[in-house]
Amino acid sequence: MGVRDILSSKQPRKNRPLKRGDGVRRSEKIRKTSPIRRVVMGSLLAGLIVGVVIGGRTAIRSVNAWTKIQQVTIVGLERLSREEITAELNLPSDSSLWSIDMDQLKGQLEAHPWIRSVTFDRVLLHSLIVQVEERQPAALLRAAKATYFLDGEGHLLPGETTKAGEALPVLEGMTSKFFTQHQDESHRRAKQGIHLAELLSERFPGRPTVNVAHPHTTIVDLPRFRFQFGQEVDQQWERFLVLYPTVKDAIERQSQEVDLRFSQKVILRKRTL
Repeated sequence: MGVRDILSSKQPRKNRPLKRGDGVRRSEKIRKTSPIRRVVMGSLLAGLIVGVVIGGRTAIRSVNAWTKIQQVTIVGLERLSREEITAELNLPSDSSLWSIDMDQLKGQLEAHPWIRSVTFDRVLLHSLIVQVEERQPAALLRAAKATYFLDGEGHLLPGETTKAGEALPVLEGMTSKFFTQHQDESHRRAKQGIHLAELLSERFPGRPTVNVAHPHTTIVDLPRFRFQFGQEVDQQWERFLVLYPTVKDAIERQSQEVDLRFSQKVILRKRTL
């Protein structure tokens, strides 16, 4: 055998051309195996999902069982009772620290007219602490048929008033129905009236009576004085305090009506009512 023959024998053989029908058989084989593979993969995935779901539910049940609420501690109550708060919470007997919806419970409690805010604390493993901040009476609303407490933000507080309210300022000129139908406006007027009562009480003796019937004028009556305010009450009060040292003697000599509703003016009149 010559060298040429040896070299030629070591050269790689060329790929043989596919015989007719080889490509067709291979495609058919792929088509036959692909559905089977998809079924197997789908079955495995479905089994995995079912296992995760079952395992997750089992874990959740275990956590709920370990943290089932056995004690509810309620703090911050003065006027309201524990029974009222418990009824508003309405917790199912199987509630756990992690199964309850804190936002929903917060909304339920803060819908109560005497509750200003609520916070919750989970104490592992079985205790829930409910911190309640009640609304505090800041004034009395003297309506046509009844008297109500108002808090400092102007919220109407239902229920009977107590003797403790006798030292609070009195607001007039709005009914409980007005509070229901015009919530924002009634809160604004009440809040402004209470604010003015506090300002004047720092300077003048006596229990203020504040008329808030008019949307743009607030009238504050004290035993010897009457003040009329417009809408910019803080600016008007500051203007009066600047002038007060020069008119103090005149005001103290006789009952006066002080009109602060007009810009850059403090009008003094002899009080006739």
